[in-house]
Amino acid sequence: MLKVNSSNREDFESLLRVYRETDLSEEKTRILGSLASCPDQGIVLEVLNFALSSEVRSQDAIYGLAVSKAGREVSWTWFKFASFEKVEEVEEFFASRTKASIARTLKQSLERVRINASWVQSIHKEKNLAAALGELVHRKHKDSSLPE
Repeated sequence: MLKVNSSNREDFESLLRVYRETDLSEEKTRILGSLASCPDQGIVLEVLNFALSSEVRSQDAIYGLAVSKAGREVSWTWFKFASFEKVEEVEEFFASRTKASIARTLKQSLERVRINASWVQSIHKEKNLAAALGELVHRKHKDSSLPE
């Protein structure tokens, strides 16, 4: 399986293309894990947003969270921002600063944060989350110990 790195964005695009073309659920989850393992923080952010898009089944989104050590900070920031409190904070900030030229973009961005916050809230309610994360970590560790 390809590994995505910052020096080769083509690998990211290639894996994303394979993800979109395959019908195999297992292949899709493997690809999500590979995409998330990228050390490039920009790509990690893209993967986090992609994992919550309509292209990824909600039960598979967790595989997009298997970020590399280099991606942990950006993913933590992303998780902290994915809250209804942050939506309110941003809305309050822009309440007196909004210009017509950014109103639509702001509205779309806030909607994306609301969607992310709903997803984060739903995984907090997930009864089997600990088991799923444990399996993900075990699988990630097993895969990383294989020779390339």
